[in-house]
Parts: sequence; C-alpha cells; structure tokens
Amino acid sequence: MLKGLNSIEDIIDTLKKYGEKIALQIKGDTGFHSLSYLELNNRSFDVSSTLIKSGVEKGDRIAILSENRPEWAIAFFGIIFSGAIVVPLDIKLKEKELTYILNNCEAEYIFASARFIDLIKTLKTKIRMVISLDEKIGEDILSLKELKSVEGELKHRAIELNDTAVIIYTSGTTGNPKGVELTYQNLFFQISSFGKMLKYGAKDNFLSILPLNHAYELICGFLGPLHGGSSITYLRSLKPAEIISTMKQTQTTIMIVVPLILQMFYKNVMKEIEKSPIHIKKSFEMILVLSKYLGKWNTIRYLLFKKVHLGFGGRLRCFISGGAPLDPQIATNFQLMGIPVLQGYGLSETSPVTSANTFKENRPGSVGKPLPEVNVKISDEGEILIQGPHLMKGYFKDSALTQEAIRDGWFHTGDIGEIDKDGFLYIKGRLKNLIVTAGGKKIHPEEVEEEILKSPCIKEICVIGKPGRKGGEEVYAVVVPDYDYFKEKDEEGIKKLVEKEIKKYCSILADYKRIVDFEIWKGELPKTSTRKVKRKEILERIQQGQR
Repeated sequence: MLKGLNSIEDIIDTLKKYGEKIALQIKGDTGFHSLSYLELNNRSFDVSSTLIKSGVEKGDRIAILSENRPEWAIAFFGIIFSGAIVVPLDIKLKEKELTYILNNCEAEYIFASARFIDLIKTLKTKIRMVISLDEKIGEDILSLKELKSVEGELKHRAIELNDTAVIIYTSGTTGNPKGVELTYQNLFFQISSFGKMLKYGAKDNFLSILPLNHAYELICGFLGPLHGGSSITYLRSLKPAEIISTMKQTQTTIMIVVPLILQMFYKNVMKEIEKSPIHIKKSFEMILVLSKYLGKWNTIRYLLFKKVHLGFGGRLRCFISGGAPLDPQIATNFQLMGIPVLQGYGLSETSPVTSANTFKENRPGSVGKPLPEVNVKISDEGEILIQGPHLMKGYFKDSALTQEAIRDGWFHTGDIGEIDKDGFLYIKGRLKNLIVTAGGKKIHPEEVEEEILKSPCIKEICVIGKPGRKGGEEVYAVVVPDYDYFKEKDEEGIKKLVEKEIKKYCSILADYKRIVDFEIWKGELPKTSTRKVKRKEILERIQQGQR
C-alpha cells in the first residue's frame, strides 16, 4: 500500500526511499540518459536552495518552457520545494500567448530548454532570470548544472494543503488562456486515487509521450508513477516506429495515451493481420470471438495473442486513455487481446481525473465510475456537473470566471453526458460543438466521427456544422484518407471511394445525422498538444478558403 501524501516532507521521503533506482530517463541518439530518485531529490534541492537565496518568496510563480525530459522534473520539484508555484508552459505556444501567460502570472523566473531562450529574450515580460536546462548559454543565462546548494542553507519550505502548487493555463473561450489553480490537496488526492486504481509500483515502467504542461500527463504520467517508485521514459522523437521500439526496449508496463494514439496502434495491429495468409486471418477472428468467454483470464489471452503483446514489448499491463472519445470497439478488442484500455474523464479544472474504468470494472464506451469522494450529476440540459476534493481552487486572478464555472459548489463542465443504472458515465459531446439543423435537430459530431473512423480507408475526420441553405447548420466533414489503403488511385478516384465509405458507415445513423457534404483535407488535421482536433480553426480555414 502506497503511503499517503500530506506535506513536502512526504514528497522528499518518497524520492529518497527509492534511492539509486531509475526515476526518469530519455532516449537519445546514443542510448538512454537516466536520473535516479536520489539524484532527482538532491538536484531538486540545488534548485530550491538557489531560488530561495536569490529572493524567491513562497507563492511566487515560476515557469517551465521545455519538452518532456528529466531536467523538467528537477525544475518542477525544485520550484515546489522552494514554496513557489509551478507554471508549466506548452512548447507549441506562440509569442503572443506566451507573453500573455507570463505577464498574467507575473513570473520573474523561467526554466527553459536552450532552443527557447532566444524566444524568451524577445518577449516583453517581467522575466529577470532565465535558467537553461541545457549547457550554459552566454554570461546572462544560468545553467541548471550550475545550481548548487550548500550545507546549512534552507532547502525547502513548508506548505499548506490549500496552497496553490501548479497553475495550468488552458484555452479560454474569449481568446485568452485561463490559469487553473491546482492545490496540493488536489494533487495529493489524485495521486492517491491513481495508486488505488492501478496498484502500480517499483516494477512498473511508464512511457511518457504526452506534454507535461497538461494536468492529465502531470498526474497520471509523472507525479503518480514517481510516488510509486516506477521508472518513466521520455522520447526525443514521437514517430510511431520509435514509440514501438522504445516500448520493446524498456518493456513498458503502462502508457498514458489519447485515442488517436490507440487508433494508430490498433490500425497497425489490424494491418499486420490483413497482410497475413487467409488461415491466419481466420484464426485471429475465431480466437477473438473465443476470448469473449474467457472472463478475466488474461494469462490465457496473453498466450493466444502473444505476438500482439510482444509487439508492445511483452509486459504491457494496460493503456490509460483520456482527453477525447474513444471508439468502444477498439477498447473492446484490445481488452479481448489481453490489453485492458482504462478510459477516464476529467478536465484541468478537476485536476484532472473525475471518473475512470478500473481493472475490476471496465466498461468500453464509458469513462468509468466517479472516483471515491467525487460526485457527478447531469443537469436538465444534459450537462455534466462535478463536485469533490479534486476541484480547482479557481481561475488565477479571475474570480468572476471562477464563480461562473463553479456554482453552488458544482463545476459546470460544458460536456454533455449520461449516467447508466450501474453508475458508469458516458460522454456524448461538447455543448459548444453541438450541430443544430434548420429543423431543430441536435447532433453530436463526436458520434458521427466515431462511426466513420471505423472505415479502414479514413485516417482522420472532423465533423462540423456548416451554415445551411435553409438556415440552421448542415453536417459537414473534412476527411484525411489513409493513402496507404488506396495505393495508386487518382484524387478523384479516392474521393469517390471515400464518399462510398461515408455513406456505408453513416447508414446506421438517423437521416438527419448523416454527412451532407465533405472535402478531402491535405495533410494532418490541426491539433492541440494533447492531439485534440481544433474544430474552430478548421471551420475558419474552410470559410476563408484555406486548406
């Protein structure tokens, strides 16, 4: 049983407990660069001690602008040990957004990878100290390696559970990002819940591919695993072949993913099956049917689908999926192959997990049951409302927006959902994504997308509401074909086949939900750093004639 967390001292004890065991490593061109738990603890003390003696006060905001890497963790723990608040930044943000966030949180210190330092210097902010996570760059920039603590110096400050630990900036509806304040109580509650759900430990190896500036990866792929003594691996390249290769090398046991990653893995598995001789394909289909009757006997499933398991390294315990809807058939088939997909749900404002499937109770298509001590209800409009110890402290410096989001103790998510008789939560879509036809019919684009993505020849799709000729909106789609599927067909031939596939997979939907028109999108659809499709940007580009 993992020890609970209540203080900074508890975090320090956890890091010291696992000593020389690898805490974090990153795969580079010449192999793995690793950092032990003890090194992480000591180097974090170097950072916190330096920050304290340089004038950092408790509650000051300090930013991190870097890709996932072991040094990110040193900066993170160093900041919280000093009593300051971590502001993790998305590396894909542009100058305007970075300037806004840094000024909004009034950061005077920032840790950054070398490639971002020139950009930081051009921003009009209050930043007065930049600390490079790489080698020293010029006389005015400190390097992480230079930071040293001296015996007798103050190395950490005490915290209260209601103190803000992290401010995570998330996109705002008005254009400006919102700073979500998460407290130590929020983080400690999530870490405890995560541990009870997964029962992970020192034998587990996590592969981290999602950005650490998001609450999902910060809790489930970083703080949670470290609390249990697991090892975490980062990658410099996120090419599919590199991910699979690293899973094999590190014998990954748990991986935090978004549905697009799972879709890619699943399609790769099915492509291999399709390339097999006919008797292999038939055998696979028969064994998949047989697996439905094996209950919880995953050991037998491992033997039946050993080749699939070895393709992921041979020790994979589960995928944890969140951030967007997942096709239930993909989750079901992975489960039948002996690789559970534990889908969950939450938002940055709920730090982030609100509900999750578990090894014992896993219902594909749902996002599981609410965590213990968390309450979920559905409003008369179908909106999901949430209450519990994981709710954010509020939006930084915006009490009006906080009061709008949290009313009578309930957080209004903006998501539409249902709860079944057994208590499992189902996500139907976003209120703001809802398509309303001239006849008043309401359509969740996610439902239509889920059906179309079952086609093997469609790689990506985004369904949006386009202004209709009779008023209201029409169901319109932009489609990225899987060109490997078509081989040498011309563009016109591909479009005709895509149209045929859309009609086929829309046939089970009500007439008013079917796609009226579509277009082929060249290249990958624009996405956020957590791989969510940017619907608004796609609609704007279509209206402006850009593709």
